[in-house]
Amino acid sequence: MRLRDEVVQVLESHTEGMTDAQLAERLGKQHQQINKRCRQLATEGLLVRDAASGTIVNRLVRSGGVVSSQSAPPPITVRNSPPAHPWPHEVAVQGALVGWLVRENWRIIRVADAEAQEQGTDVIADRDGARLLVEVKGYPGPTHARGPKAGEPKPMPSTLQASHWLASALLKAMRMRGADPDSRVVIALPDAARYGALLSEIDQSLRGARIEAWLLTDRGEPSARFGGWPE
Repeated sequence: MRLRDEVVQVLESHTEGMTDAQLAERLGKQHQQINKRCRQLATEGLLVRDAASGTIVNRLVRSGGVVSSQSAPPPITVRNSPPAHPWPHEVAVQGALVGWLVRENWRIIRVADAEAQEQGTDVIADRDGARLLVEVKGYPGPTHARGPKAGEPKPMPSTLQASHWLASALLKAMRMRGADPDSRVVIALPDAARYGALLSEIDQSLRGARIEAWLLTDRGEPSARFGGWPE
């Protein structure tokens, strides 16, 4: 049996969903193998990778009891368990955003594995024929979060690093806009004074490029919006 079929078979009996780690343990596979296969199944529309709790959970898309790539995913349950990382870490920001989108009746198509720094569009969703492409960033802390220097102070001030993170997000958004001129392109950021000041300076440029930037509360709700999408 192919790995994709094994994943589908296991998820059929776990309607509450399973994380990549749980699937890897159940099937005796490497985490990287499961992650790659689940991302492919999500791209094909066979499963949804729900990050509303801060940890990605894989759930099958079902129609009449049969897995279908043409059906809409079932409603995602937004849980109140604490995220794997505290606000405003990127993982927490992405999870909060996905939870808010679900509450606003967006259908979640893709959620990248922020923990593993997965490449590609961070969040893809659609509603009423509109497609949303989102690049997510957190806000840098004063100390290293991972690696051999974890816990040690960073040499670069958080405000300066935030400027670099925003610049990186802008480049990604411009590339997404160029590749897909018909979708809404959004940069999602935690509501931080530094981000707000920088976005105020480039608001008109964002409007010209048809790129939106949202500052989010810890519930994922936009507290301020910059740039825009023509109504």
